[in-house]
Amino acid sequence: MNVVDIGIPGVDQIPPGTHLCALYSGSAERDDILFPFLRQGLQHGDTCLCYIDGLEPGAVRARAVGEAGVAEPPADRFDVRPASEVYLQSGKFSVEHMTSVLSDSLDEVVAQGRGLLRATGEMPWPGVLSQPHGADDFFVYEAALNDVVDRRPAIFMCMYDLQRFGLDLLVAVLKTHPVVLLDQMVLDNPHFPGRARYDAEVAPTDTPPLGAAAAREPDPWPSLTPSELRIAGFVAKGLTNKDIAQKLCVSPHTVDAHLKHIFTKLDIHSRVELTVLAMQHRTPPG
Repeated sequence: MNVVDIGIPGVDQIPPGTHLCALYSGSAERDDILFPFLRQGLQHGDTCLCYIDGLEPGAVRARAVGEAGVAEPPADRFDVRPASEVYLQSGKFSVEHMTSVLSDSLDEVVAQGRGLLRATGEMPWPGVLSQPHGADDFFVYEAALNDVVDRRPAIFMCMYDLQRFGLDLLVAVLKTHPVVLLDQMVLDNPHFPGRARYDAEVAPTDTPPLGAAAAREPDPWPSLTPSELRIAGFVAKGLTNKDIAQKLCVSPHTVDAHLKHIFTKLDIHSRVELTVLAMQHRTPPG
């Protein structure tokens, strides 16, 4: 199996062994990603896991099975539960527990020759963030999933609503996912540091309250000039200053000067933060 159709309209096929984050805004966009992903898996006889709050598990099963046009699969082949029930089983988030849940499920799929494991879920935000070091632990877990899924018959799709969290958390999302799904595009993440053990120093600290990004007013993004927006798009694509200079037929010093102006206008300090903001504002890459 070289590539997998994840079922989302407009999205290219991706290789098994992929851990991606799907970024969206609101429940309608969530459902446009979630249900095609599940439907495609059910049609192909894959084992599907769906851990998400805000949707009644029975309704998720009924809709996904109905759209797939297949017989109702047993619970061990289509496990749908609230995220808070799974991630906070003992009342506290545990990296070891959650990695074991997915690793054991994948081992069972392989042992029984069930094809592919499709797992998708959202962080149970209030429950995790209310705990000491909860966000830090969650992103240690997200990083560990890269090793769990690597070169194995599985697709792990982590879902993040851009309306629900602030910039610091979104930076951590990028630090822990090698692939990003945004606006029906699958993008290799230039800011993913590799499959080495996750350094907790890149995890968020002093996590802002939910919705902090949306609460910042006025939004400084519209103050960027057309040239600055173009450069922001190239940065989001992962290009270096030298690469950007070649594309724009200017000197790297000019690009560096533009970036300094961009950072000052947006009150940011890194290319990762600029990439996140470019994603949030749907800036085309380059």
